[in-house]
Amino acid sequence: MIKKAKKRKTSEKNRDEDIISSLPEHILHHILSFLPTKDAIKTSALSKTWNSAWKSFPIIIFDQYSFQDSRKHHKNLRKSVKDFCKYVQESINSRNNGDRTSIQKFQVTVNFYGRCSLVYRKYLDNWLNFAIENNVKELVLANYRTSGKNKDNRWRYVLPRSLFRASSLENLELFGCQFMEYSKLSYNNGITGFSLKRLKLSQVYIDQETLQSVLSDCCHLLEQLSIVSCKGFQVVQVSNCPKLEAVDLYLDRDEVQIVSVLAPNLRSVSYGGGIESVQGSLMGSNKCYEKLKELKLHDTDITDVFFRVIGEFTGLEKLEINRCCLLENIRICSDGLLELCVSDCVKLREIEFYAPCLRCLRYDGCHMHSFPAGI
Repeated sequence: MIKKAKKRKTSEKNRDEDIISSLPEHILHHILSFLPTKDAIKTSALSKTWNSAWKSFPIIIFDQYSFQDSRKHHKNLRKSVKDFCKYVQESINSRNNGDRTSIQKFQVTVNFYGRCSLVYRKYLDNWLNFAIENNVKELVLANYRTSGKNKDNRWRYVLPRSLFRASSLENLELFGCQFMEYSKLSYNNGITGFSLKRLKLSQVYIDQETLQSVLSDCCHLLEQLSIVSCKGFQVVQVSNCPKLEAVDLYLDRDEVQIVSVLAPNLRSVSYGGGIESVQGSLMGSNKCYEKLKELKLHDTDITDVFFRVIGEFTGLEKLEINRCCLLENIRICSDGLLELCVSDCVKLREIEFYAPCLRCLRYDGCHMHSFPAGI
């Protein structure tokens, strides 16, 4: 009787496992989406069905920080980096069965410090090439610890040429790396194949010609653009972007001299980092901002005269002004403005506004001599 009971329990357990394994592949993918990548990989050992589900799973995320947290006994950072590279490479190899799959998202977060970025860059090349060969749509690469003390960027990871032939790529997000020089790209027919909808660059080195070529290649499809604390260029010029809705720029005041954004369907704009030409761009192209709903200005060299055109942004609903140190007297007239935020403008003495629809007003600062009610 005991043996029969054990057999019955085993049979019921196997039947439950078979029910899960018999689920459609997209359901198995949904289950895998709740697991860290390292646990998703382990499911491949359960059965042929799970192995197939892992090999076709479209979301792949590798995070060196999470990997190191699970191995706290590894005090040797160099060995930890080596172990992480081995883990990622083996994980990718486990999916390579000769068939090409479509990867929805491929994300890698690494901390290749100093000379490690030279020693292990071949791994990054392999991982990115794997994603590109499998028609990746969203690519996220964050390489921390790359700024360092090296002004010549010789330890910064340089993106492979294959990236510029990734015709399937729609979303590209990069942190702490460097684009190949345009002269080297031009040797092989330059930048081709980009059809980006979203481009986000942070602490990235990209020369002027490469930046302009990337923006030109994807201008007709681009919906979101973010360039934050990047170097290597002097001009940011965006035009002929009918689908562009959101722009976030934080630029080096010592390098960037000209900013021009012309996009008729912009909904959200954030400018920061100095740049006197920002004011001229906004004032000279106000007709391109008729659909603008949110405008954020921070750490930028705008002056009082800028606010003369705010009323011409007829769709503007939210205005934020932070750490704009040249402002002294702000006068705003806007029929549709719903929210106004002003903070840390150290020279500001007076704010005067007419905004009959205003619902929220936030002010953080000092030395305010006058604050007339204009509602």
